[in-house]
Amino acid sequence: MTGTLSSSRSLIVLIFVPALLLYGLAPVSAASTYKPGVKPGDSATYGLVNASWKSDLAPFSPVEEFLGVSSITVAVLNVVGSNVTARQTYNYPNGTTRSVVWIEDVQSGAGNMSSAIAWIISGSLVAPDPIYDSSSASTIGQTVQRVYAGSVRTVNTINSTQPEPGGFCKFLRIWDQNTGVLLGFALNYTVSKANYHVSASASTQMTITNLWGPPERTTSLLPSPIFGLVAFFTVIGSASAYALHGRRRLIESL
Repeated sequence: MTGTLSSSRSLIVLIFVPALLLYGLAPVSAASTYKPGVKPGDSATYGLVNASWKSDLAPFSPVEEFLGVSSITVAVLNVVGSNVTARQTYNYPNGTTRSVVWIEDVQSGAGNMSSAIAWIISGSLVAPDPIYDSSSASTIGQTVQRVYAGSVRTVNTINSTQPEPGGFCKFLRIWDQNTGVLLGFALNYTVSKANYHVSASASTQMTITNLWGPPERTTSLLPSPIFGLVAFFTVIGSASAYALHGRRRLIESL
Protein backbone atom coordinates (compact mmCIF):
# COMPACT_ATOMS: atom_id res chain seq x y z
CA MET A 1 0.00 0.00 0.00
CA THR A 2 2.83 2.39 0.92
CA GLY A 3 4.62 1.66 -2.33
CA THR A 4 1.43 2.26 -4.34
CA LEU A 5 0.75 5.59 -2.61
CA SER A 6 4.34 6.73 -3.14
CA SER A 7 4.14 5.79 -6.82
CA SER A 8 0.81 7.60 -7.22
CA ARG A 9 2.19 10.75 -5.61
CA SER A 10 5.21 10.66 -7.89
CA LEU A 11 2.88 10.34 -10.88
CA ILE A 12 0.91 13.44 -9.84
CA VAL A 13 4.15 15.41 -9.49
CA LEU A 14 5.28 14.32 -12.96
CA ILE A 15 1.93 15.33 -14.47
CA PHE A 16 1.39 18.67 -12.74
CA VAL A 17 4.82 20.23 -12.25
CA PRO A 18 5.68 20.89 -15.94
CA ALA A 19 2.40 22.73 -16.50
CA LEU A 20 2.76 24.73 -13.31
CA LEU A 21 6.25 25.84 -14.20
CA LEU A 22 5.14 26.95 -17.64
CA TYR A 23 2.29 29.00 -16.14
CA GLY A 24 4.56 30.71 -13.66
CA LEU A 25 7.47 31.71 -15.87
CA ALA A 26 7.16 35.05 -17.64
CA PRO A 27 9.52 37.94 -18.42
CA VAL A 28 9.35 41.00 -16.20
CA SER A 29 8.08 44.18 -17.85
CA ALA A 30 8.42 47.78 -16.74
CA ALA A 31 5.77 47.36 -14.05
CA SER A 32 4.05 49.93 -11.90
CA THR A 33 5.02 50.42 -8.26
CA TYR A 34 3.88 47.39 -6.29
CA LYS A 35 1.68 48.71 -3.49
CA PRO A 36 -1.54 47.44 -1.88
CA GLY A 37 -4.75 48.91 -3.27
CA VAL A 38 -6.76 47.80 -0.23
CA LYS A 39 -7.14 49.06 3.34
CA PRO A 40 -8.26 47.52 6.66
CA GLY A 41 -12.00 46.85 6.64
CA ASP A 42 -12.20 46.07 2.92
CA SER A 43 -13.96 42.78 2.23
CA ALA A 44 -15.25 40.64 -0.61
CA THR A 45 -17.53 37.60 -0.67
CA TYR A 46 -17.36 34.98 -3.40
CA GLY A 47 -20.52 32.99 -4.07
CA LEU A 48 -21.35 30.25 -6.55
CA VAL A 49 -18.33 28.20 -5.51
CA ASN A 50 -17.98 25.08 -7.64
CA ALA A 51 -15.37 22.37 -7.22
CA SER A 52 -15.01 18.73 -8.24
CA TRP A 53 -12.36 16.03 -8.36
CA LYS A 54 -12.39 12.65 -10.10
CA SER A 55 -9.52 10.24 -9.61
CA ASP A 56 -8.47 7.09 -7.78
CA LEU A 57 -6.35 9.31 -5.52
CA ALA A 58 -7.41 11.76 -2.81
CA PRO A 59 -7.81 15.40 -3.95
CA PHE A 60 -4.63 17.42 -3.95
CA SER A 61 -4.69 20.36 -1.53
CA PRO A 62 -5.74 23.31 -3.78
CA VAL A 63 -8.87 21.51 -5.05
CA GLU A 64 -9.74 19.98 -1.68
CA GLU A 65 -9.85 23.48 -0.21
CA PHE A 66 -12.98 24.33 -2.22
CA LEU A 67 -14.91 21.04 -2.10
CA GLY A 68 -18.30 21.43 -0.41
CA VAL A 69 -17.88 25.20 0.11
CA SER A 70 -20.89 27.47 -0.50
CA SER A 71 -19.11 30.85 -0.30
CA ILE A 72 -15.80 32.45 0.66
CA THR A 73 -15.21 35.81 2.38
CA VAL A 74 -11.88 37.65 2.38
CA ALA A 75 -11.60 40.53 4.88
CA VAL A 76 -8.53 42.79 5.05
CA LEU A 77 -7.28 43.12 8.64
CA ASN A 78 -4.11 45.18 8.25
CA VAL A 79 -1.85 46.80 5.66
CA VAL A 80 1.79 47.62 6.41
CA GLY A 81 4.06 48.64 3.56
CA SER A 82 3.56 46.07 0.81
CA ASN A 83 2.19 43.45 3.25
CA VAL A 84 -1.54 42.70 3.44
CA THR A 85 -3.00 40.63 6.30
CA ALA A 86 -6.45 39.14 5.71
CA ARG A 87 -8.90 36.67 7.21
CA GLN A 88 -10.34 34.16 4.76
CA THR A 89 -13.55 32.43 5.83
CA TYR A 90 -14.99 29.36 4.11
CA ASN A 91 -18.75 28.98 4.58
CA TYR A 92 -20.51 25.62 4.26
CA PRO A 93 -24.17 24.80 3.48
CA ASN A 94 -24.75 23.39 6.99
CA GLY A 95 -23.87 26.75 8.58
CA THR A 96 -20.35 25.87 9.74
CA THR A 97 -17.33 27.99 8.87
CA ARG A 98 -13.57 27.63 8.70
CA SER A 99 -11.24 30.65 8.90
CA VAL A 100 -7.54 31.19 8.23
CA VAL A 101 -5.44 34.34 8.57
CA TRP A 102 -2.75 34.93 5.99
CA ILE A 103 -0.26 37.62 5.08
CA GLU A 104 0.81 38.42 1.53
CA ASP A 105 3.57 40.69 0.26
CA VAL A 106 2.05 42.13 -2.92
CA GLN A 107 5.47 43.13 -4.19
CA SER A 108 7.33 39.82 -3.88
CA GLY A 109 4.47 37.34 -3.53
CA ALA A 110 5.98 36.00 -0.30
CA GLY A 111 3.72 35.07 2.62
CA ASN A 112 1.85 32.23 4.26
CA MET A 113 -1.18 32.07 1.99
CA SER A 114 -1.89 28.36 1.58
CA SER A 115 -4.07 28.66 -1.50
CA ALA A 116 -2.66 28.54 -5.02
CA ILE A 117 -4.94 31.45 -5.86
CA ALA A 118 -3.58 34.98 -5.32
CA TRP A 119 -6.61 36.60 -3.66
CA ILE A 120 -4.99 40.05 -3.44
CA ILE A 121 -2.23 41.46 -5.64
CA SER A 122 -0.89 44.98 -6.05
CA GLY A 123 -3.32 47.67 -7.13
CA SER A 124 -2.94 49.75 -10.31
CA LEU A 125 -1.12 47.13 -12.38
CA VAL A 126 -1.79 47.00 -16.12
CA ALA A 127 -1.01 44.56 -18.93
CA PRO A 128 1.68 43.35 -19.49
CA ASP A 129 2.89 43.83 -15.89
CA PRO A 130 3.80 40.68 -13.92
CA ILE A 131 1.55 40.23 -10.88
CA TYR A 132 4.64 40.37 -8.63
CA ASP A 133 7.98 42.14 -9.00
CA SER A 134 9.66 38.87 -9.93
CA SER A 135 11.01 37.21 -13.07
CA SER A 136 9.01 34.06 -12.21
CA ALA A 137 5.64 35.79 -11.80
CA SER A 138 2.74 35.33 -14.21
CA THR A 139 2.15 38.27 -16.56
CA ILE A 140 -1.17 40.10 -16.94
CA GLY A 141 -2.52 39.32 -20.39
CA GLN A 142 -5.26 41.92 -20.74
CA THR A 143 -6.66 45.01 -19.01
CA VAL A 144 -10.33 45.57 -19.93
CA GLN A 145 -13.64 46.69 -18.46
CA ARG A 146 -16.25 44.26 -17.14
CA VAL A 147 -19.19 44.23 -14.70
CA TYR A 148 -18.54 42.73 -11.25
CA ALA A 149 -20.67 42.85 -8.08
CA GLY A 150 -23.02 45.27 -9.84
CA SER A 151 -20.41 47.81 -10.99
CA VAL A 152 -18.32 48.48 -14.07
CA ARG A 153 -14.69 47.79 -13.20
CA THR A 154 -11.37 47.89 -15.03
CA VAL A 155 -9.95 44.41 -14.60
CA ASN A 156 -6.68 42.54 -15.16
CA THR A 157 -6.91 39.03 -16.57
CA ILE A 158 -4.62 36.07 -17.11
CA ASN A 159 -6.20 33.41 -19.32
CA SER A 160 -3.96 30.45 -20.12
CA THR A 161 -4.30 27.14 -21.92
CA GLN A 162 -1.50 24.60 -21.67
CA PRO A 163 -1.55 21.31 -23.63
CA GLU A 164 -0.61 18.28 -21.56
CA PRO A 165 0.25 14.71 -22.64
CA GLY A 166 -3.19 13.13 -22.73
CA GLY A 167 -5.03 16.31 -21.83
CA PHE A 168 -4.80 20.03 -21.10
CA CYS A 169 -4.85 22.67 -18.38
CA LYS A 170 -6.93 25.89 -18.55
CA PHE A 171 -6.64 28.65 -15.97
CA LEU A 172 -8.47 32.00 -15.88
CA ARG A 173 -7.77 34.59 -13.16
CA ILE A 174 -9.33 38.06 -12.92
CA TRP A 175 -8.43 40.89 -10.51
CA ASP A 176 -9.86 44.37 -9.99
CA GLN A 177 -7.27 46.72 -11.47
CA ASN A 178 -7.64 49.52 -8.89
CA THR A 179 -7.65 47.45 -5.69
CA GLY A 180 -5.86 44.28 -6.79
CA VAL A 181 -8.61 42.11 -5.25
CA LEU A 182 -9.47 38.84 -7.00
CA LEU A 183 -12.79 39.05 -8.85
CA GLY A 184 -13.01 35.42 -9.85
CA PHE A 185 -11.26 32.38 -11.24
CA ALA A 186 -12.06 29.31 -13.29
CA LEU A 187 -9.72 26.34 -13.56
CA ASN A 188 -9.87 23.22 -15.65
CA TYR A 189 -7.50 20.28 -15.83
CA THR A 190 -7.80 16.81 -17.32
CA VAL A 191 -5.31 14.08 -18.17
CA SER A 192 -6.26 10.62 -19.36
CA LYS A 193 -3.69 7.89 -19.98
CA ALA A 194 -3.72 4.11 -20.22
CA ASN A 195 -3.09 3.63 -16.50
CA TYR A 196 -4.13 6.97 -15.07
CA HIS A 197 -6.99 9.46 -15.23
CA VAL A 198 -7.51 12.66 -13.25
CA SER A 199 -9.92 15.55 -13.64
CA ALA A 200 -10.52 18.49 -11.31
CA SER A 201 -12.40 21.78 -11.45
CA ALA A 202 -12.91 24.88 -9.34
CA SER A 203 -14.46 28.29 -9.96
CA THR A 204 -16.07 31.21 -8.15
CA GLN A 205 -16.86 34.90 -8.61
CA MET A 206 -17.13 37.93 -6.35
CA THR A 207 -20.80 38.62 -5.55
CA ILE A 208 -20.69 41.09 -2.63
CA THR A 209 -18.10 43.73 -1.67
CA ASN A 210 -17.69 47.06 0.15
CA LEU A 211 -14.76 48.03 -2.07
CA TRP A 212 -16.79 50.30 -4.31
CA GLY A 213 -20.00 52.31 -4.22
CA PRO A 214 -23.44 51.89 -5.85
CA PRO A 215 -23.62 50.04 -9.18
CA GLU A 216 -22.68 51.96 -12.30
CA ARG A 217 -25.08 51.56 -15.22
CA THR A 218 -23.82 50.51 -18.63
CA THR A 219 -25.28 49.10 -21.82
CA SER A 220 -22.08 48.67 -23.79
CA LEU A 221 -19.96 46.40 -21.59
CA LEU A 222 -20.09 42.65 -21.42
CA PRO A 223 -20.69 40.84 -18.12
CA SER A 224 -17.95 38.88 -16.40
CA PRO A 225 -16.26 36.26 -18.61
CA ILE A 226 -16.20 33.81 -15.70
CA PHE A 227 -19.68 32.43 -16.36
CA GLY A 228 -19.02 31.84 -20.04
CA LEU A 229 -15.84 29.94 -19.33
CA VAL A 230 -17.48 27.85 -16.61
CA ALA A 231 -20.26 26.93 -19.03
CA PHE A 232 -17.65 25.90 -21.57
CA PHE A 233 -15.95 23.71 -18.97
CA THR A 234 -19.28 22.06 -18.16
CA VAL A 235 -20.01 21.28 -21.79
CA ILE A 236 -16.69 19.62 -22.45
CA GLY A 237 -16.86 17.78 -19.12
CA SER A 238 -13.30 18.58 -18.12
CA ALA A 239 -11.60 19.56 -14.88
CA SER A 240 -9.50 22.20 -13.12
CA ALA A 241 -6.04 22.45 -11.77
CA TYR A 242 -4.00 25.16 -10.12
CA ALA A 243 -1.02 26.92 -11.61
CA LEU A 244 1.11 27.81 -8.64
CA HIS A 245 3.29 30.90 -8.40
CA GLY A 246 6.80 30.30 -7.06
CA ARG A 247 6.44 29.36 -3.40
CA ARG A 248 2.97 27.79 -3.74
CA ARG A 249 4.02 24.39 -4.97
CA LEU A 250 1.67 21.52 -5.39
CA ILE A 251 4.24 18.95 -4.37
CA GLU A 252 4.47 20.50 -0.89
CA SER A 253 0.96 19.30 -0.14
CA LEU A 254 1.50 15.70 -1.36
